Amino acid sequence: MLTARLAGFEIGYQLRNPVFWVSVAIFFLIGFGSAASNNVSLGTPPSIHENAPFAISNALGLLGLFYLFVITSFVANAVVRDDTTGFGPMIRATPVGRTSFLAGRFIGGLVIATLGFLAVPFGIAAGSAMPWVDPETVGPGGFMAYAWPFLIIAIPNLILSSALLFSLATITRSMLASYIGVLILVMGYLTVSTVLGDKPEYQDALARFEPMAIGAIGEVSRYWTATEMNSLSLPLEGNLLINRLVTLGWSALFLGIAWARFSMTERAPSRWRQRRMAKQASRAAAMDTNRPQAPAAPAPRHFNAGHALRSFLTRLKLETLMVLKSPGLIVLLLIALGFTAFGLALSQTAYGTPSYPLTANVIGTVVGGVTLFNLIIAVFYGGELVWRERDVKINEIIDAAPAPAWAIFVPKILAVFLVLLMMSLAGMLAGVIYQLVLGAEHIDIGLYLVAYVIPQSIDLLMIAILSVFFQVLSPNKYVGWGLVLVWFVSRIFLSNLGYTNMLYSFGGGPGEPLSDMNGTGGFMVGGMIARAYWACFGVLLLVLAHWAWPRGTVVAVWPRLKAMRQRITLASGGVALAALAGMIGTGVVIYQNIKVLNIYQTSDEREAQTAEYERKFLKYAKLPRPVVTDVAFDVAIYPDDRRMTVKGHYDLRNDSGAPISELHVRQGDDSVEFSQLAVAGAKLASHDTKHAYRIYRFATPLAPGATTRLDFQSQVWRRGFANGPAATDIVDNGTFVNNFTFAPIIGMDQRGLLQDRTARRRQGLPDELRTAKLEDTSAQGRNYIGADWVNSRVTISTAADQVPIAPGNKVSDTVKGDRRIAVFESPAPILNFFSVQSARYVVAEDKAGDVQLSVYHDPRHDWNVPAMLKAMKTSLGYYERNFGPYQFGYARIIEFPGYSSFAQAFAGTMPYSESIGFAADVRDPEVIDYVSYVTAHEVGHQYWAHQIVGGDMQGSTLLSETLSQYSALMVMKELYGEDKIRRFLKYELDQYLQGRKVDILPEQPLIRVENQQHIHYRKGSLVMYLLQHRLGEDAVNRALARLIERYRFKPAPYPRSLDLIAELRKEAKTPEQQALITDLFEKITIYDLKAKEAVTKQLPDLTYRTRITIEAGKFTADGKGKETPAKLAENIEVGVFTARPGTGAFAKANVLSMKRYPVRAGKQVIEVVTKGKPTFAGIDPYNFYIDRDSDDNLVPVT
Repeated sequence: MLTARLAGFEIGYQLRNPVFWVSVAIFFLIGFGSAASNNVSLGTPPSIHENAPFAISNALGLLGLFYLFVITSFVANAVVRDDTTGFGPMIRATPVGRTSFLAGRFIGGLVIATLGFLAVPFGIAAGSAMPWVDPETVGPGGFMAYAWPFLIIAIPNLILSSALLFSLATITRSMLASYIGVLILVMGYLTVSTVLGDKPEYQDALARFEPMAIGAIGEVSRYWTATEMNSLSLPLEGNLLINRLVTLGWSALFLGIAWARFSMTERAPSRWRQRRMAKQASRAAAMDTNRPQAPAAPAPRHFNAGHALRSFLTRLKLETLMVLKSPGLIVLLLIALGFTAFGLALSQTAYGTPSYPLTANVIGTVVGGVTLFNLIIAVFYGGELVWRERDVKINEIIDAAPAPAWAIFVPKILAVFLVLLMMSLAGMLAGVIYQLVLGAEHIDIGLYLVAYVIPQSIDLLMIAILSVFFQVLSPNKYVGWGLVLVWFVSRIFLSNLGYTNMLYSFGGGPGEPLSDMNGTGGFMVGGMIARAYWACFGVLLLVLAHWAWPRGTVVAVWPRLKAMRQRITLASGGVALAALAGMIGTGVVIYQNIKVLNIYQTSDEREAQTAEYERKFLKYAKLPRPVVTDVAFDVAIYPDDRRMTVKGHYDLRNDSGAPISELHVRQGDDSVEFSQLAVAGAKLASHDTKHAYRIYRFATPLAPGATTRLDFQSQVWRRGFANGPAATDIVDNGTFVNNFTFAPIIGMDQRGLLQDRTARRRQGLPDELRTAKLEDTSAQGRNYIGADWVNSRVTISTAADQVPIAPGNKVSDTVKGDRRIAVFESPAPILNFFSVQSARYVVAEDKAGDVQLSVYHDPRHDWNVPAMLKAMKTSLGYYERNFGPYQFGYARIIEFPGYSSFAQAFAGTMPYSESIGFAADVRDPEVIDYVSYVTAHEVGHQYWAHQIVGGDMQGSTLLSETLSQYSALMVMKELYGEDKIRRFLKYELDQYLQGRKVDILPEQPLIRVENQQHIHYRKGSLVMYLLQHRLGEDAVNRALARLIERYRFKPAPYPRSLDLIAELRKEAKTPEQQALITDLFEKITIYDLKAKEAVTKQLPDLTYRTRITIEAGKFTADGKGKETPAKLAENIEVGVFTARPGTGAFAKANVLSMKRYPVRAGKQVIEVVTKGKPTFAGIDPYNFYIDRDSDDNLVPVT
């Protein structure tokens, strides 16, 4: 009964706390916005309803992490409040027992925390019911869709969070320690989950022990389809059940600790505290004894600027020393150092392969690891320092001092800045140590300072100023923190709504990308101008805070605001005017850059313009157009100015079979400026400048077979800085531009138009803009890249110390003055889609027969160059043996800065990002050599895209991306053997299955793929690898060789995926093989293969008989993932091993038996006899099949 009364009192007390209602409002709005706005997301894929049980569960888990800061003010405050307010002795004098007291306070705090967190599902429900919400983005909902996730996800999380913070507050009796504890928890969680979340080997552990259950939610739904995610509730079983039980178990432990450590008697200081107090008393006594007695100095009568400055310096020294001596600072520094080091140590790239510690990449990891950490510190310390005197009841003494308000609060901000600077330096130290440990050859301290420490410190100082300003306007620090949180959330909302203009988005600035190859690239200039603008605004906030600073007993906000005019002085007013003038001056510079020199649009404006573009011009997509037969470009690159000029022409020929009266010309980049664009025999009939769309009308229609010429001059100039991500194609060192950027594009197509169904409906467009159907033969008149086969001549000039590169044979290379000029001519037809590049390269070379192999790279990035040359040589050898001749006498890999992480194939030239292949650390033989894999893929494109290319229709990327994936897998099998391939296939399988639930378009069979990466890359790899196993590698290669021979360099009509299937069916000799082709390409087929158990027994002849119990199923799915059982009667691999397949150390010697066995649906037992004793066994152990959960394919042998 007493416990209930204490809990009721606590609930009533907290309901009067403004923090409760502020937090309710914030979390309600977050939930509401996630459902009511398409621009606000809590991590839900576009194809999943915002009010689906999965989405609600995920939102509760994610927001529960940040709700920890709110819980602290309820639960920890319930423990610390009595000592803080001085009521502690009175409470302890009552007959209330420890158990009743703690239970009452804890239950009351937990109930309040639960009531507050209910705002999230209520917000989602309210948002889902809004009339403007697209009905296709929400599901039926219902009570259980909200109640079940709240019961199994939110409530255990709230119990654990409350118990942990209750225990922490009980032990420390300090709100400061409690908030530091929350900070540790949040940052630790984010660091560990981010670093380990993508690593399959840790997913099971995360699912069981990760406290917010996000890992368990992801593990349960990892292979769900969109239909399942929209309809199914999370089952409380398996790892999710274990996770919830572990959560409640930890909760009980923390409550037990709180009960054991709490005492209803006054707690004596710790021994460490007693020794410290004794030393302080001894030191004070000694000072009093030794101090000479002198008459007191008279108090100053004139409090001038000098006195104010001395007061400021004294306060600054005091605040700085208090911060430096704070145990919390040491803890925070160690946390920052530890978390950053942890994130760096486990940071990896593709396929789990680590990277060399390039300074630019390390800085990116450090920034990602500590930015939120530092933001929280800035806000937290801002509140603590502003309210410290009031918390200990000495504010009236301080306020009575003859010092201006700025001399009191500015030192507090500088003390916060000192903390943030130390945090930044700790992050830098962690990065440098990490580089030293890994033996980095070049550590750029200057880059650390210029690109990390200085900008990061300034940015966080602005946050600290804003935090202090909000605290000055607040009746208590909790409201101040709430205001900062409101600002933070509103900024995210406004950003998602498209309001990102750096002139009104506090702390906003342009993109400042880094790369090891190009350093800061000049991108920091715009950022520092933006920081100067916001620094001026920060000074304005400081002046306002000075005018509104609470002095004496007046704490209420409104009276202080009314009295502000009385505090305005000539000095403070002058500072405000100077800051305002600085804002105006820098604001003009920013406006000039983002709206005059560059194009500025909100996301809504871009969406509306794209929709208008479609309505006006998509109707012209099927008009006949001439093909480009020859191109000539004279490209001048000026790296220092980030500018290029181009003079060029197209030779055009009418191959359509009908007269052409109009030529439609558009541009691929909004910023390109055409000073000349003329078509022989035609005049400009219309020019839509808003959409950069021109229509030329021939004086006499261009007859079939007739030719004409298009001449143009253009300029691309990356001037100043833009409001958003920086353009990184033309840079000081590492220019990489494709011709769609600087040259005109002939004809209209649907590339670049709106794809998101919700956005299309919002703009009044048809729901879907789909690729042309496979049966639409008219779509074969143009290939899916939108480029014709051409002969090319490209002249490139650049700075004399750089190397210019384009496709084609290099016919000349000269230096004239400060310019280097090279000319390239194509020896064979190439697609009119290629790149030009320029950088300070060195080149490594080799030969593959008559083909000159080259790798152009930064002089410091030579680690993987030999592997690239070897992979190119091996690839060309395999492809020429099996597919046909290679068309060029050269093959070039060209490094570009790591602003993007991809490689791309043009005609004989393969741009390759520094941040993947060049920085990958593949020295460990157990890691996946994805450098060779990516190289083999790009060389494969020299056949699949640059010898044959599919029509602009469904299935086209099967002929390019899927076949390049297959080609690369065959090269990797040749390099490493099939027993190593499982690691590739496992990765591809997981990526495909997870991609199914996030795709905005309904899934199509592989033969009808619509440029969906998880299908043509990931599924395509699996399909082709299984196919070559069943038909035979030679048979598949014969089919591919015939396909190339038939369509090599052929113009329209371009091939279809049906042509590939027809060639493959010629090699399929049995009905089972024909059925397999149907399953793999023409249906969406999913298998469910499981190894239930494996038991081995030694036989008298010393061999081992292993009985493997398997369970199998086969299903076909529709585009939304709805599955239907299908007949299973196939021969599938069953293997027994002495090590687990898929690990880095696994090799052919570990295979005891690997054979195909007839497998039917349901359970069955397979017996395998081997000479050695197995330790693992399973079905489809190498992941040849598309299995919805391949983790259960293998089991340990008992």
